[in-house]
Amino acid sequence: MKKVLLGTTALVAAGLLAQPALASDPIKLQVKGYYQNLVTFSDVDAPAGSTANYKDAQFRHEGEVHFKGETKLDNGLTVGFDAQLEIVNVGLSGGQPRDMDETYMYFSGGFGKLQLGAENGAAYLLHTGIPSVGLGFDDRNFGPVVSNTGHNRPNISGDTAKGTYFTPKMGGFQAGISYSPNVDHQALSGNGFGVMTVATGDVEDVIGVGANYTAKFGEAMVDLSAAYESGDVVGAGGNDPEIWALGLNVGFGGFTVGASYGDSENYTSGGGVVAGLDSTVWALGVAYKTGPWGVSANYQTSDNEIGGATSSGSGDEYELAASYQLGAGVQLRGGLLHADMDLNSQADTTTLFIGTFLTF
Repeated sequence: MKKVLLGTTALVAAGLLAQPALASDPIKLQVKGYYQNLVTFSDVDAPAGSTANYKDAQFRHEGEVHFKGETKLDNGLTVGFDAQLEIVNVGLSGGQPRDMDETYMYFSGGFGKLQLGAENGAAYLLHTGIPSVGLGFDDRNFGPVVSNTGHNRPNISGDTAKGTYFTPKMGGFQAGISYSPNVDHQALSGNGFGVMTVATGDVEDVIGVGANYTAKFGEAMVDLSAAYESGDVVGAGGNDPEIWALGLNVGFGGFTVGASYGDSENYTSGGGVVAGLDSTVWALGVAYKTGPWGVSANYQTSDNEIGGATSSGSGDEYELAASYQLGAGVQLRGGLLHADMDLNSQADTTTLFIGTFLTF
């Protein structure tokens, strides 16, 4: 598979080099991004014997500033750049600024799109998640303080440096494939071609594939996806991580109903590798939007086992949410989220949240 991807990348690169160099306008960057600010009130059912002092109220926020732009050459080739600065960490009060998150460039044209740099892969980007106007479950920015049952979007490689190719979108269908040599966030500039090492127990050679189909039929729509991702663990002895996932949304008028499923081995949705871990995640959702208003109801169940025994992260989550669009780029969201964990050693959490979500 790796040889196929490298061969495909070489063919696309050869096509790019064959394009004549013509005059065009340089890339002009635009500032985009988002900022999300929440106030949450939680009731935590602490495990027996726990002495933890759980905080009921929290101020939570998360945001990114994106510097992006592209230019179209006279030969029709589009060249673009995207750098995303994560201005606060995900999570609790006092999140601190971080460095650049995703940073990549791309070439696009009639051949499709070749993306190079630090960005999530094809399996992640082409996956279809369930509809939600609240926080949702699918690789969310915010979740229960104590418990999180995970998600089913493939993301073994995360946003480490990689090469990704997407086919042109034809008849609503698009596919993609990614290759990540390793998943460590190392400095990839400077000296040392070919001498980077991957430690025993770390993941290397991650390959992800995905496909997505979207179509509209009058007032009806359908969005369907399938994805698979796997990697090799150095010296793992057969405990390599892999995950496959399916997603489906069907809509009519203002209603959207969706379902997604993920099955993984030796992998947690948080990005860690756990030998012998078998996980499945089901999610169901329904949403309705009319004018500036939106409402949704979501359910997710996660089953994590090691050797047939229930493991950390198994449980059920429920979300009821509503949203109101105040104006362009300004949205209010609120709702109720409940996490019912299977293990007595993990706390059940009920959270009321209200917040403002900005896009710019």
